[in-house]
Amino acid sequence: MTRVFLASFILMGVFLLPYFAYIFGRDIPFSRTILDIGNLLWPLAIFVVLLYEDKKEKLGIWRNPSLGMNLKTVILSLALGVLWQLIIFLLTSLFDAPNTDPRESYTLATLILHIFSFAIIGPIAEELFLRKWYISVMERASFGKIAIVVSNALIFYAAHVGTGVWRFDTLIMAVILCLTYMRTRDIRYCVITHVTCNLLGIFSAYYLV
Repeated sequence: MTRVFLASFILMGVFLLPYFAYIFGRDIPFSRTILDIGNLLWPLAIFVVLLYEDKKEKLGIWRNPSLGMNLKTVILSLALGVLWQLIIFLLTSLFDAPNTDPRESYTLATLILHIFSFAIIGPIAEELFLRKWYISVMERASFGKIAIVVSNALIFYAAHVGTGVWRFDTLIMAVILCLTYMRTRDIRYCVITHVTCNLLGIFSAYYLV
């Protein structure tokens, strides 16, 4: 488990260096496209790590208990994603934080890349890694529910620092997403919430800023 964590975070750190440089140093000339490529590479690296770990430990990371999904839970997941983005909007307004994703003259190709990297592939990788894989490993190690949820929330929070905002939403949502997965054992509901939030974030940055 330790090796997988270290390998994953090293890969994430390497591919996200341009993003953090952009956040902490506004004068560093990284384009939106370079940031999106970095946001695309680190999830792919995580998928490679998870493929290795799943083959080694047989955790069933890529399997779901059933093909069908509960419509009520899907709707709740969508609503939770909307609520999440509203909380982020309120936090950025409260702290008067600069917009980390300002509107630019996107071409259709760069906008599609941005949506795919930030709102689709990224959330899927985060949920598979920080929810499904992490919870599965912690449960196998006989950790209790409270320890799993609290540690997961802290890790998720740490992964979202440095954006000029105290991202308390990540603490709250990590708890909710952990409990959602532990109850349903279906990571797709967590993915729906995360993707909805990030898609709305792109929409608000592009159209409302």
